[in-house]
Amino acid sequence: MKKAIAFFIQHPLWANALIVLTVIFGLLSLFSMGSSFFPELTPNQVFVNVFYPGASPEEMEEGVTIKIEEAVKGINDIDEIQSVSSENSARITIIAYQGSDMENMLAEVKNAVDGINSFPVGAEKPIVFKQKSHPMSERAAIISIIGDVDNFALKEYADNFEDQLLKSEEISQIEISGLPPLEISIEVNEDDLQRYNLRIEDLVSAVRANNRDISGGNIKAADEELIIRSRAKSIDPHVIEQIPLRAGNTGSYIAIGDVATVKLQFAESPIKSMMNGKNSVTLSVKKLPSEDLTAIGSRIRKEIEIFNDEHTDVEVVENFMFSTVLEQRIELLSKNGILGLMLVLFTLGLFLNIRLSLWVAFGIPFSFLGMFIIGILSGTTINMISLFGMILVVGILVDDGIVIAENIFVHFEKGKHPFQAAYDGTVEVASAVFTSVLTTIVAFTALFFIEGMERMYEMAFVVIMSLSFSLIEAFFILPTHLANEKVLKESKKGIGHGIRSFFNKIIITMRDDYYGFILKWLVKHPRYNVIIPLLFIIIVISLVGFNVIRNTFFPAIPFDDFNVEIAFTPGDREDVTEAYLMDFYEKVWEVNNEIYEEIGDSVITYVSVTVGMAGQLGEIGGHAGSIRVSLDVEDKPISSFEIADRVRNKIGPIPEANKYMVGGLNRWGKPVLISVSGEDNRKIKAAKEYLKTELKKNPELKDVTDNAGVGKREILLELKPRAYMLGLNTAMIMGQIREGFFGSEVQRLIIGRDEVRVWVRYPIEDRMSIGMLEEMRIKTNQGLSVPLKEVADFKIERGEVSIRHYDGIREVLVEADLIDPYASVPEILQNVRADIIPGLKANFPGVNIDFRGQQLAAEKSEKTGLIAILISLFVMMLIISLNFNSVYQSLLIALMLPMGVMGAILGHGIENLPVSILSAFGMIALMGILVNDAVVYLDTFNRNLLKGMDVTEAIYEAGISRFRPIVLTSITTVAGLYPLILETSFHAQFLIPMAVSVAYGVLFGTFFILLFFPVTVLIMNDFRRFIYWLWHGEKCERIDVEPVIQRKKKIKHINTNSSDS
Repeated sequence: MKKAIAFFIQHPLWANALIVLTVIFGLLSLFSMGSSFFPELTPNQVFVNVFYPGASPEEMEEGVTIKIEEAVKGINDIDEIQSVSSENSARITIIAYQGSDMENMLAEVKNAVDGINSFPVGAEKPIVFKQKSHPMSERAAIISIIGDVDNFALKEYADNFEDQLLKSEEISQIEISGLPPLEISIEVNEDDLQRYNLRIEDLVSAVRANNRDISGGNIKAADEELIIRSRAKSIDPHVIEQIPLRAGNTGSYIAIGDVATVKLQFAESPIKSMMNGKNSVTLSVKKLPSEDLTAIGSRIRKEIEIFNDEHTDVEVVENFMFSTVLEQRIELLSKNGILGLMLVLFTLGLFLNIRLSLWVAFGIPFSFLGMFIIGILSGTTINMISLFGMILVVGILVDDGIVIAENIFVHFEKGKHPFQAAYDGTVEVASAVFTSVLTTIVAFTALFFIEGMERMYEMAFVVIMSLSFSLIEAFFILPTHLANEKVLKESKKGIGHGIRSFFNKIIITMRDDYYGFILKWLVKHPRYNVIIPLLFIIIVISLVGFNVIRNTFFPAIPFDDFNVEIAFTPGDREDVTEAYLMDFYEKVWEVNNEIYEEIGDSVITYVSVTVGMAGQLGEIGGHAGSIRVSLDVEDKPISSFEIADRVRNKIGPIPEANKYMVGGLNRWGKPVLISVSGEDNRKIKAAKEYLKTELKKNPELKDVTDNAGVGKREILLELKPRAYMLGLNTAMIMGQIREGFFGSEVQRLIIGRDEVRVWVRYPIEDRMSIGMLEEMRIKTNQGLSVPLKEVADFKIERGEVSIRHYDGIREVLVEADLIDPYASVPEILQNVRADIIPGLKANFPGVNIDFRGQQLAAEKSEKTGLIAILISLFVMMLIISLNFNSVYQSLLIALMLPMGVMGAILGHGIENLPVSILSAFGMIALMGILVNDAVVYLDTFNRNLLKGMDVTEAIYEAGISRFRPIVLTSITTVAGLYPLILETSFHAQFLIPMAVSVAYGVLFGTFFILLFFPVTVLIMNDFRRFIYWLWHGEKCERIDVEPVIQRKKKIKHINTNSSDS
């Protein structure tokens, strides 16, 4: 290291070449780097979808779901298996551990599913596929086409716009939603079937036999080969109507159109979407990891502008453009980052001469450019997390430069030549600086191993790479340019010199008159003053214990949109749901008008209505619906939480609803989410109802719901004896009922890019009552036709809406939201455990209770985080021990870490923020930063001892000499972060807890290092002397127990023995 430093000082061209190469390749990497909203995480899920038209949830569970779960549960690297068995379909989600080989996982799942040969006869072939992108990073944009046009026109516009987007190089993934799928419906009533003595299967056979393309082989003539082919397939309903159904001997025939109507229509689904009172269809644009979010956003905006210029009856609107939000956050973070950088430069300029401070500050851009080079090679993108990593490290990057530059300046003031001062000043603190930065890197490395927080990996990567390049700059580039008398020698003229002289006088006065006075008193009475740090710890812990400083799992982040969702009893028709939603729609705009009168500005940008789906309530069908309210509350004196509460109060209670909620999506999961599972379904349902009833009594909770829901009413048939006398059985009767009321799928045709199913069934007007079912004619093998009511009895019961499994066991999830979004989630859950769960378990033995949502996410993060912290602390202490050749001195430094953590917690109280998991991540990073000042302080103390000072004088002089660099490094770290802490923007809220932990931890940690680290050294020195007295039976001097002196004596003794021999 010494030779390398000397080489660069003697050959400045090498340092300049290193700068030029880093700048060139760094800028090229920056401009080539892609962008995404969140870091590109590796997908870790495999899905198995099975469709079985007409099957009940119970049939799907028994015939499909359980078989697949049993087949795949032995595959390695599976973390969870979740499944939902619903009407007509089942979906099994296999979640692998992060970092698993997903190609191998997909192959194993496919092989396991393909090995199942006992699926129900009517079930379609399972579709097995893996995630293309992680849900957090795949989203690019949500846009809608709205207008007063019918669904066919909307679909045509949506398809054309989708085609236009897909023609671009930037976009490859689009999903269209908000419209039911297309179908061709061949509808025949019972009277016509009786009149012509037909069955539905006759129409099915006719269409299948005639509406198809068939190749008949080749004619191989001498001069030409001809293909024999029939092209009879048609997607035109009028052509299908002409298909012969039955022919007579005279050449006449009955066509499909003679007994049935054929029409192209949207499927009989309650799905309906509206935005701002107009019909709408939604296009969700997604991105692959290789695609750039900013480029996608630019292309979409361009196409929207072109489309809207060409059309007057419809309009394309942006619901949510992730690139816009990313740009806003980049602007926000860049503004805060630049402001932080300016404060760092300003702070350095106050105490160091302008040239010196500029070369110290040069470490910031140099480190970032170097990080970009490594980043583009590793797949890092410009995103929210990587940007925050840059802001976090801005103030830290100059720490090593400050220590080295300040030490070089001290040697220069002693009269040394700039070359010698640069060399001596760098080499003297090189070991301490390297150790300090390395321990910070180790601390941030811990973030790579915390489960559930994979999105923070890029933040750690950015910090680690930036710190690595800052070492290169501090050791090889900075000394080279400070080895110049023009840089070190400050001009005695100008305003700048006067300002720096003024602030230097202030800091010297603070150091000598105030700090020096206090430190001298502290080191004279160390045993009395050790109580102050202990009191500080006790006070902070008490503030947390008495809930003055709140704690929670994850901070409450205001949302930029929220939903109003409602679900009635399954089976209720969509007209009722739509009427309620339109009433909610009007009240939402009433709230907006009221707020406008109060603050003079609108807060709602658009309101969309969806009938047929309530996503957060987990309900699908005509009985469910939702309203999405998009907000613009940036820099406005009202929060999204308050707006949602106002809407809730305006709507009022809806007692007739089965489920109802108003609120935004929590980014960290539901605060209260409890799994009720077991083998006995009746017990699960009863326990679920008990739990919901008790949770509703809690005054801190709202929107208590479950994901089980109530199923539709089912008409259950039981055959009469007469049915068997007529040769009928359950399969024959249910098959005919299914054909009429559900439909018989004839074939699937391709219209455009849509796969359209062709159905034969009764018309809708013949499927509207139980009476029509009773009068349905059942055909026997003997040609007889009897009403269904003569061969079967009926009873009506409620069925299941869906059946959920977690790792193969039936479960129901009960969830609730917080009335006060800032309330302590751990405290609420503790009350639930103490007050509700014991009674539930006593009343329902055999039912399992597990806490999910934020609780589960926090447990995973805390478990792996604790292990990562312990390992990081061990490695940090090992590095410090190796640097000082003393385990004891590494423990001295470790004693300062609790002071920083307590300071970080107190900082949350000062900023009125709860301590959360995100705060803990900041504290992990803090440990590495806090070690820096302690290492430099202790290194100076050791050097003072080697110069012949006694222990008290050495610790005092170390404090005086390191006062300025320690204060400077702490001020620059805090200055770099504080603009972000003061930010009120929604986009910065989830970053602030980490920034608070680091800034206040450094602030309070510096205070205790400067004042009470010397006290700790002296107290531990006394303790070592006491141990020496116990062991040897005699007293010793303070200096005799210090490791650096013991090592010096040992080396001297070895050298003496060597020379004697």
